[in-house]
This record gives sequence, structure tokens and C-alpha cells, in this order.
Amino acid sequence: MALRNRYAPNLSTTSTFLLLLLVLAAGACSKKFNVKLGQSNLGTNWTLFGGRPTRTNFRDHSITPPLSNIWTHKASSAVGPSLVVVDGILILTTLDGRIEAIDIESGERVSNAKLNGPYESTSAYFDGFLYIAQRYGDKTLAKYDLTAGKYLWTTDAGDIASEPLVGEGGLYISAQYGHIDRYDLETGKRVWRYDTDNQIRSSPALSQSLVVVGSDDGTVYALNAKKGSLVWEHKARGSVFATPVLDAGNVFVGSVDSVFYSLTLRNGGVNWDFKADAPIYQTAATDGRSVLFGTTDGLLYCLNAATGKLKWRFGAQSVVSTAPLICGNLVYFGSLDQKYYCLELDTGRDLWSFTTRGRIRTSLVTWGDYVLGASEDRYVYAFGRPPMSGAESE
Repeated sequence: MALRNRYAPNLSTTSTFLLLLLVLAAGACSKKFNVKLGQSNLGTNWTLFGGRPTRTNFRDHSITPPLSNIWTHKASSAVGPSLVVVDGILILTTLDGRIEAIDIESGERVSNAKLNGPYESTSAYFDGFLYIAQRYGDKTLAKYDLTAGKYLWTTDAGDIASEPLVGEGGLYISAQYGHIDRYDLETGKRVWRYDTDNQIRSSPALSQSLVVVGSDDGTVYALNAKKGSLVWEHKARGSVFATPVLDAGNVFVGSVDSVFYSLTLRNGGVNWDFKADAPIYQTAATDGRSVLFGTTDGLLYCLNAATGKLKWRFGAQSVVSTAPLICGNLVYFGSLDQKYYCLELDTGRDLWSFTTRGRIRTSLVTWGDYVLGASEDRYVYAFGRPPMSGAESE
């Protein structure tokens, strides 16, 4: 009893200590997300899923292996399905409802903040602002000022299980429970809404003033981007969860029916289709000559984009769980076998792989000579060319 009394703090000390904790907690909560953009132009920005509104997942710059793991960053939780890169800053969202910014060259965290609710979110960047779409909640769509660290507007756009798109002066989203919308970038007001017959997990793609989206009942919709009116629709034989890829007047998209389709962007007519051996859930990639997609049986297919003829296929050890990323004459992709792979685009020859600390559900992106990705156990990775030795640099 005496021992406990000897070490028990008096009321005044306890009150002072609690007050100090409250002050520190308030300071931590009030910390604003603050990112200084425009500090580096050493690479091309990757501002939304797929790299551009057409969602082609293509860069003409080759980042040739072997690659080294330059740095690894541990986020607060599992990282979302997509990454954004702006002026040398990697911006990611986490499944516990946070946003983080990492300096790509150093691997150091620049800033982080809590979003509206502990939910998974996706994002797209445009002109200094991040447009955030959340999976659940009553404020599922927002415009966020990265430099000021504050919301400019929020709105209830319904549950969003897809990626936002900024293009042709508007913000486009596909809401899970059956509608495709356009919002005004400045005000956050909805410009138009198109109701579908089923749920949607596919993200919108945009080209030639047409917004193209797949749906759970297999319908691929093409809408007038300005008016939201239906231009055409195509019915696949299974659900279309993948985001359409638009290139050279064509729509490339896979379906859970294991069929990969090439449609004409103008009217939705079928150019060709290709029967794979397993369902297709992930988005494709194209460089205009080849089109690539992965399946649930671990195969990555490369087809002739014009004819649909098989060029090659490569087998990973588990489900292909990301969109492929074409970098010049190379292709990178991730699998649930916890590996990132790099293949030669023309032949499918295996050039490099890296085993991460968890399963992979986040698609790779590039910035300059860096390849960036994340694994399911909240680790973020930067890959690049190994530093030259003293003899090599002379």
C-alpha cells in the first residue's frame, strides 16, 4: 500500500499531464496535408488510373531491367488500387482512409492526412487538385487542395467502387449502384446522370467525346460526354468489371465470360473477340500495336491489336491482379503470387521479377526512371536502375 502511494501522482500533476496530452493530440489532428508541387520535372506525371483518360496504361519510355528496390515505404494501412504521381511526388490512398505523399527520389514521406471516413478511396489529379472517390460514406466525392490541405467541396455521389476520371472539362464517375455521372470541376454540382440496369465496378474511359463504362450485367455503355445521352451499348456474355481501354477508334475490354473484346468506338460493333482460358477482371494495356490483359488463372496474354491474333502468353504463379503497364518495349504487371514481373513486349520473354512482402493489388506506375508499386500488406516500392559502381562510372 505504501509503495502504491509513494508513486501515485497527485491530482494537480495528473491534470497537467492530461492537458498536455490533449494539446499534443489536437496539434496532431490539426496537421494539414501540404505538398509543394512543381519542384521537379524529371518525369511525366501519372495523374489517374491508366495514365490518361483513355486508360491505355502505356508509356513510350523503356525502364530496362535489372531493377533495384531503391526504397520501401510502410504506409498506415493497405494501399488502394491506384497510384498518382505529380512533379516527383507519389500520392496514395490507404484502406484505413488516409492520404499520403512520398518524395520519389528520397522515399521520404512528405505529408499525410485523414480523409472523410475510414474507407477505401481512389483518386485523380488535375491542375493542382486531387479528386477523391470513396467506397462508402455520405461524402463519397470530393475536390481536395493538395497545397492548402483542405477540401474545396464534397458531395454524396453514391458508393464508388471505381476510379474517377477528369477530362474535357468534367469529372466523371461510375457509381456502384447503377449510375454514371458527370460533375462540374469547380462547384461539385452534378451536370448529368445516366441510370444503368445493374451495378457498376468498371471505371469510365474517355475518348472522342464518348464516355465508355462496363457493368455487372455485361453491358458496355458509350455515352455522350457533354450530354450524358446513350450513343450505343454492347452486351457481353458475362460481367464487365474491367475498365475499357480506348485507342485508335477501338474499345478493348475483357469480361468474366473469359472473352476479350475489340469494339468500334464509334458504334460499338465487334471488330474481333478472343477466348481466353479463364475470367478477365483486370484492365488491359495497349501501345497501338499490341494489347495485353491478364486472367484469373495467372496468364498474361499479348494479342495483335488489329486482328486479335495471339502473339504470346506468359504464366505467373497466381492470378494476374493488376493492369499491365507497357513501357516502350517492355511490360510490367503484378500477381497475387506476391511478384512483380517484367517481360519483353515483342516475345513475352521473362526479364525480371521481384518478390514483395504481400499480395499485389495495386497497379504499377512510372515517373522518370522509376517504377512504383505497392503490396497488400501496406508496403510501397520504388524500383530503378542499380547505381553504377566506381569502375562503371569512370
